[in-house]
Amino acid sequence: MIKASPPHAWNRVAQGLHWIVAVMLLAQFILGWLTEHAPDRQAEFMYGRSHFQLGVLLAGLILMRLLWRLSHAAPPPPPDEPAWRQHLAATVHCLTYLALIVLPISGYIVWVHMREPMDLFGLVTVPTVFSPASDDESLWAGAWYVHFFAGWALVGLVILHVVAALYHQFMLKDGLIRRMLD
Repeated sequence: MIKASPPHAWNRVAQGLHWIVAVMLLAQFILGWLTEHAPDRQAEFMYGRSHFQLGVLLAGLILMRLLWRLSHAAPPPPPDEPAWRQHLAATVHCLTYLALIVLPISGYIVWVHMREPMDLFGLVTVPTVFSPASDDESLWAGAWYVHFFAGWALVGLVILHVVAALYHQFMLKDGLIRRMLD
């Protein structure tokens, strides 16, 4: 249930999840890039495994963030914000959440298809919920392409998000960015 009167700033839980997820996404992008550009198979496996493990943790945080967002109202838009910018911001946020859902699912499918052990830092085994057909590469290839393009789409959405925040801060000077910092 969404609270009736939204606050003028994001609460501490939303702020914390926002910044932790942001830092982890940056690490994921770097690990993904290193995996794709590894000098050899051993390095590719090491980076890929780290990317998978961090991705599992990130998926949990994204789920927490989604549940928190669905149960807590967002702060209202700035008073003079035009409707078109409000709509654009809402669209970017929805697409960002969509990418944040698609990426762990497609990444999981890719990892399962590689038939590698799935554990979190040697502590917990990540369950395999399906077993891919050994002779069918189409699921793996499709998931890989979805993961790849959703990752780059997320990069573009994050850039839009950051540019919009900086625009509000330095051009409009409306203090919008403080809602995620205070």
